[in-house]
Amino acid sequence: MIDVNELEAFARKCEAMQADLKPYAGKTLEEIGEEFLDIVQAQIQGAHNVDKGTLLGSFTKGGAGNIFQLDMGALTLTIGTDVYYAKWVNKGHGQQPGRFIPGVWEGSHFRYIPGAKTGMVLKASAVRGSHFFDKSADVLERMFPEMAQSAFEQFFNRYFS
Repeated sequence: MIDVNELEAFARKCEAMQADLKPYAGKTLEEIGEEFLDIVQAQIQGAHNVDKGTLLGSFTKGGAGNIFQLDMGALTLTIGTDVYYAKWVNKGHGQQPGRFIPGVWEGSHFRYIPGAKTGMVLKASAVRGSHFFDKSADVLERMFPEMAQSAFEQFFNRYFS
């Protein structure tokens, strides 16, 4: 005679685990996405960009201009920004000579103020990109395996500790 009670208990745990896995994976992916937003914000702050308020705010979940979409059907997370100049800050750009930028000088730092009567006139020059998004993606790529392993170890330990 074979006692299959332990095998039946194992099968019930597997069924319960299967039902919980997709929601848990989605929650984990969302948490990793929020960690990525923190990384991007740190890169923006460390890059010493001229005006980082709008750009920085767009890399918060639910912030103006933010793209943070989690599609649970395919477990896909899309993170980005709709701030039009973000790509120029990241990759760099050429300045159009003669263009007036409204704002004020505060010591050696220029603060952009839309509609200001004072400002500066641009000279032809190239502005190097800060590569804030590229650097953030590199950081997350290095962190992701450990983050995912830790999350799923916790998940499996709930069922098979």
